Amino acid sequence: MNETVKKVKALLASHITKNTMPRQELEKQIFAFLDEAGSRPGTTDKPGCCLKHGLACVLCTVHDGEPRATPIDFFVDGFTLWHAGEPGLKIRNIRSNAKVAVGVYHPVDHSVLNRSLQINGTATLVPYAGHEQEFIERLKIMGVYAAATKVMKEMFTAQGKALDTFDEDLINALRRFNLIKIEPYEITYLRIHPTEGTVKNIWKKTTAEAS
Repeated sequence: MNETVKKVKALLASHITKNTMPRQELEKQIFAFLDEAGSRPGTTDKPGCCLKHGLACVLCTVHDGEPRATPIDFFVDGFTLWHAGEPGLKIRNIRSNAKVAVGVYHPVDHSVLNRSLQINGTATLVPYAGHEQEFIERLKIMGVYAAATKVMKEMFTAQGKALDTFDEDLINALRRFNLIKIEPYEITYLRIHPTEGTVKNIWKKTTAEAS
């Protein structure tokens, strides 16, 4: 690394204040950000999905050294993230490598406070087969079950289909998903303020929490 690059990196680093919060306050702010940003159950009289959508996140998975970034809805349970993952490469990647990274952020606007989270975690897949009760219960908590029920009934009605096999059809539609459970072991919480500067705090799972 040449001297010019070193000086630039040092200058940039000097504008970032690090690890300013006690752990309890940091956890409180991370939880509040996730709770605000995540999707949740909702209601609507309009056609279509009734979920109250939050911010989409970017889920990064890796297979054979090749990273893949996927925009996806997320739901929160404390610090744990849940996703209803449709079939795709992200599912294959998690099967081969459980280590994932997640980015959650507001649209960038440097005239106001910007907050973001960089999450490193371990992903677990929860398919319908073999986990039927847990799968359906989690979908109900997330609001996905109610949303899917509403959308499918509207589709059946519009297409003139009978509802006599609706429950079975609903399960068959949902079972193609995998639930993705992500448990963080490190979270970087970044706050960028137009006049107060940049503050970076890092939360790490303790040994006791990991056991």
